[in-house]
Amino acid sequence: MLNRNVTRRGDSRNVRRLVVTLATLPLLACAGSAAGAGGPPQIPRIPGKWSHVELNVVIKKVPHTLIVDRGKVIEITTTSVTLREPGVKPTIPLTDETIVTLDGRPASISSLRRKMTVTTLRVDGGAAVRVRATTV
Repeated sequence: MLNRNVTRRGDSRNVRRLVVTLATLPLLACAGSAAGAGGPPQIPRIPGKWSHVELNVVIKKVPHTLIVDRGKVIEITTTSVTLREPGVKPTIPLTDETIVTLDGRPASISSLRRKMTVTTLRVDGGAAVRVRATTV
């Protein structure tokens, strides 16, 4: 089935939002680095229904891949979290330096529980630098 709004005009509203969001990520990352923030980038707000996004960006003339996963926690340890995503069950490594938020507040890896909805951010395939969780 064709979506005439997409095929006729070239882009739907959600696709335009996604493009703007993705286009601003490198600028935000550079701004944070230039300001001396030194921390990892924030997890981007990506519209629509999705479970896995890989985004190639250039920060300070160095290419990086940001990997964002979203799903329900099915297993959690001190070193990894396994998510249920449509069709796959990725295991994302965690470290002591992973920044965790639960319902918008700072938390620890030990605060994560099965069935929570989790969004993770990894850089260049490494361990998660950020985990954003919400209670059931």
